[in-house]
Amino acid sequence: MSFPLTDELDVVVAGVPYGFQGEFSDGRWLTDRHIARIEACSPGIRLEHPSVYDLNDGYLVERKPQAVLVECSGTEASWESLPAILFQSGFRQLLSPELRLVQSCSAGIEQIAGLIPDGVTLCNASGVHAPAIAESVIAAILAQAKLLYQRRIEQRSRNWTQLPARELAGTTMCVLGTGHIGTAIGSLAQALGIHTIGVRRNPLPAEGFDTTVGPDGLDDALSRADYLVIACPLTADTRGLIDADRFAKLPTGAYLVNVSRGAVVDEAAMIDAFETGRLGGGFLDCHVHEPLPDDSPLWDMPGVDISPHDSHASNLLGDRQVDLFCRNLERLIRGEPLINVVDTKAGY
Repeated sequence: MSFPLTDELDVVVAGVPYGFQGEFSDGRWLTDRHIARIEACSPGIRLEHPSVYDLNDGYLVERKPQAVLVECSGTEASWESLPAILFQSGFRQLLSPELRLVQSCSAGIEQIAGLIPDGVTLCNASGVHAPAIAESVIAAILAQAKLLYQRRIEQRSRNWTQLPARELAGTTMCVLGTGHIGTAIGSLAQALGIHTIGVRRNPLPAEGFDTTVGPDGLDDALSRADYLVIACPLTADTRGLIDADRFAKLPTGAYLVNVSRGAVVDEAAMIDAFETGRLGGGFLDCHVHEPLPDDSPLWDMPGVDISPHDSHASNLLGDRQVDLFCRNLERLIRGEPLINVVDTKAGY
């Protein structure tokens, strides 16, 4: 739908981007610069930025919006356990016949895809988080290869001990998913001399990968992987994709990274792979249950680093979210195709 520049366009921004680094104690996060950027998209824009806490308590926005930027991130189980997230009840009250664009602050949209009415375009934040996530992945791999955690232990004990560190050049990384996040990870890995294999639905060449394969090439790719990185969306096809049989195909001592969704992995099989040594370590940024339960054995698993689904945290996150939203607002006004349109049936 196209809006002439003289028309009024009601816009709502609600919910704080998960991983946002800034002030949002009152449930609002837009800076003056962000507000000016959004309002500059068109003279007719009327922006409302209510407190997410008020929305979750039943506050009704002044005008039903045509476009919204919302943060409803988190797994199904954790929707209402994350800080400053827009609850389902708050999101529903933004829906109306006037709505045309829902821009999600998350790359994953399984939480809200089923709530989007016909005629409303859902766009995700694919690409916004990619640089920070890629840096987190490489940082974790380097920390393991260079034994940085062990070196810290030795330092605290004032031990002058040489440790058997490894180089990454010549190793092989298998990345499930070759979207923005996967390609960013692959590109950084290539810069370190890592051979990269990308697994995607269509095995066409992709930036950041020396080789790409389709689903039928996954098992062979796993057999060569020193590092397995999961960066694919959670869909019906990927849920439980990495199970006991797939772990068994990895070389002994392989390193696992999951920056996707916890349910892509069979958690029980993963824990067994860590305990038996099939996996030599891992960086787990997402989990089947979030927050990770206190009694999960993963907390104390040797060589396993746990993070609270914030590998995307960045001082630039807010700016990138606003920039993407504004580009889509401008396209909406001009009647042009939007960026990152989600296929709700495919799940991404």
